Amino acid sequence: MFKKIIIFLVITVLIALGTTGCETKKSSGCLERALLGEPGMLNPLLVSEECPVSTYIFQGLVRYDEHLRLVGQLAESWEVSPDNREWTFFLRPDVCWHDGEPFTARDVEFTFAVKAFDKSFSGPKDKDLAQIEAIEVLDDYSIKFILAPEHDFSMGKMCLGILPRHLFDPQIAMGRDKVPIGHMAEHPRNWRPVGTGPYRFADRQDQCITLERNDYYYDGDCPFIQTIKFNFYSDFDTALSALAAGKVDLLEDITPAQMETVPDLTQTHEYYACQEMGCQVLAFNFRPQAFGPDRENPWQDRRVRQAVAWAIDRERIIAELLGGRGVQMDSTVPPESWAYSPELVTYAQDLARAGQLLDQAGWPEKLDGWRYSEGKRLSFQLTLREDNPFHGEIAAMVKEDLAQVGIEVKLNPRAWRELLLGCIDAGDFEMALMGLSLDPDPDATVYFRSDSISRGMNFGAYTSPAMDAILQLDGGPGKAETNLRVYAEMQKLMSHDLPFVFLFSPARTAIASKSLKGIVPSPLGLCWPERWYFD
Repeated sequence: MFKKIIIFLVITVLIALGTTGCETKKSSGCLERALLGEPGMLNPLLVSEECPVSTYIFQGLVRYDEHLRLVGQLAESWEVSPDNREWTFFLRPDVCWHDGEPFTARDVEFTFAVKAFDKSFSGPKDKDLAQIEAIEVLDDYSIKFILAPEHDFSMGKMCLGILPRHLFDPQIAMGRDKVPIGHMAEHPRNWRPVGTGPYRFADRQDQCITLERNDYYYDGDCPFIQTIKFNFYSDFDTALSALAAGKVDLLEDITPAQMETVPDLTQTHEYYACQEMGCQVLAFNFRPQAFGPDRENPWQDRRVRQAVAWAIDRERIIAELLGGRGVQMDSTVPPESWAYSPELVTYAQDLARAGQLLDQAGWPEKLDGWRYSEGKRLSFQLTLREDNPFHGEIAAMVKEDLAQVGIEVKLNPRAWRELLLGCIDAGDFEMALMGLSLDPDPDATVYFRSDSISRGMNFGAYTSPAMDAILQLDGGPGKAETNLRVYAEMQKLMSHDLPFVFLFSPARTAIASKSLKGIVPSPLGLCWPERWYFD
């Protein structure tokens, strides 16, 4: 009997401790966030880039996790037809809008087919939405999208925040919300939004937006923090001072250059590195007779491209220009991605190897230190933005590295508009230093498939039957195992054949108070804010 009492007491204490820990996690505190600049409208259909505030309020059918994998949000599951034209989503039945109204497939239909409700509507998402041929509401919690035959609509587009139809459709909206769809930019809910996310809009002042916990939220006990305040600052230095003084708990999106000015806050704050969804690349122009001795274009020889890659010291660039805050890239897939393959070729500087490749390609080094073929020097112009000092520094280091293996680089700085229209779009360049924006979707069709030369972003006119065949095997959404193999082969070929020389991806830093827990960094920023809590 005595043993039973002891066991009962131990269990009781453990339960009490567990409950106490849970209550701590469910702190009802207030998170003070710093935000550079004041956000405008909070409407996913009317903005080209989503404001951080919107991500707390609105939700899409799917979302990206910290590994850039698409997971369900308002959709519990989905099915994709074999021809990748019909996408059927099965929605959560337990979701309410912040005003208590139930969320249904009619809200999804309204958001994605808004032009069908009013042809005069115009917004930055129009081009994407035009690829949807039809939408069928199967029932309150099932909806089918029928896409155009030659669409390039990725599943990531389903991250678009859903709008409440009962507030935006003038046929059913009431009072001040009865605004014509074609005049949606004038809708009062753009400034006092209603969503399905973990936090609801509470107040907007000159220097602050306040969000409160959504008591209708469907995800268990989340969110844990009661109030979130977004405090607006006109510049980084002012926001940093507020963070250091303890006036705000979190400052995100700090560039490597800005980090050089940050004092040591490690006693009171945690630092989180988030690799950018983008990388710096050297883009070859593969067009026949683009340049070179007798216009034969040395880039047509893979060995010359590989020599360039082996000659460049990426570690030095990252250390000297980014203060070590960056990662080397060898493909379009970030190392954090679920689709990243460790089997790709990685290039660390190897001058001897670069020299051997150039010798094999018929470019021997002469006494003057430069390489020649039939008496003509291996030399090219590196085109870059003249108004970007960072690109100027990268280009100077690339020039130094390539000179060590006998390749002459002439810098060709251009104004941004001239670079884009007169050089890149016109195909009139030899090599270009570019900042490449990456998509969480690993599919690189838009950059490297042959048919993307005319209708995509294959601005170097790279053509490879092997790459075309690999990208053709992409099974589309819902084919993760097949796609994982496809993306591994894609990266392997990409890093070997080198349509670009990939350089690096900078890392942005988030600094948070040590008492703020549950933060998960990713290339898209800090994930799962509904699961953050104060310790």
